[in-house]
Amino acid sequence: MASLSVAAQGIVALATVRLLIPRFLEKRKYLAYGLLVIALLLLVTVLYMRLSEPGVRFLTVKREIRYPKAFQFGRMYFLLFIIHITSVTYKFATDRFRAQHRQSELLRKQLETELQVLKAQINPHFLFNTLNNVYTLAYLKDDNAAPMIMKLSELLRYTLYDCQADRVRLEKEVEFLQNIVAMQQLKSGNYQNQLSFTSSGVQPEQLIAPLLLLVFVENSFKHGDLDTNADGSIAISLNMDDTGVLLFECVNTTRKRVSHEHFSQGIGLNNVRKRLEMIYPGTHELTLSEQKDRFFVRLKIYQL
Repeated sequence: MASLSVAAQGIVALATVRLLIPRFLEKRKYLAYGLLVIALLLLVTVLYMRLSEPGVRFLTVKREIRYPKAFQFGRMYFLLFIIHITSVTYKFATDRFRAQHRQSELLRKQLETELQVLKAQINPHFLFNTLNNVYTLAYLKDDNAAPMIMKLSELLRYTLYDCQADRVRLEKEVEFLQNIVAMQQLKSGNYQNQLSFTSSGVQPEQLIAPLLLLVFVENSFKHGDLDTNADGSIAISLNMDDTGVLLFECVNTTRKRVSHEHFSQGIGLNNVRKRLEMIYPGTHELTLSEQKDRFFVRLKIYQL
């Protein structure tokens, strides 16, 4: 008796999930779906009644109670209807979960692709600027050309090998920025004396997205005025506090006619904004501001 009831419930659940929902309900054939549900429940109930005992008996102290067939039929039909509703709920819940999982996977792959594209855009831009500096020194037969080429090889090794991962050690990124600054300082005395980079609080286990800060440093070189202004300056700092918050700041004097809007609308900055939104959503603050002849970049990342 119990096994027969379980079999009837299984038939209804299987037919609902495998046949009625995908072929009728999901295709919006509502009338056909409703009629087939009624027919299925009636058919399974009738079969159950035919195969089961003629009555359900309950023993009491004095007498035996036998429920009529109409009651048994109604009870079984209602039970199968509940099974049908439960199966529909289960089917839609699992389908929704799978759809959300697929959507999350697609979004994750899309973000990974976009990040790879953004990183690919950063490397050529960085290489182009660096080669221009090397060419200038070589053309002028400056003694600093050879050391700059050596620095360039170290930087390329980092960008080609270490930066393939989603995260790199923060101390490696800091070393990379220090090499960028050191290579820039080889250009002239102004750069040696008025360009500085400091860091503090960096721990070996801390990780960061690679090349994330490069754009800010490069822009300070591009829009700074050290080539023409003896009193110009570029001050770059990176600090990690005890709570694990990263604070990166870059302040540079600017050439005339370089506006905040021109500085902040470049391709590089748009890329880094996108990367920050993708990698550190809701856990970063980026502020670009201009005061008199100075441009300020302030980036806070609360959770590396």
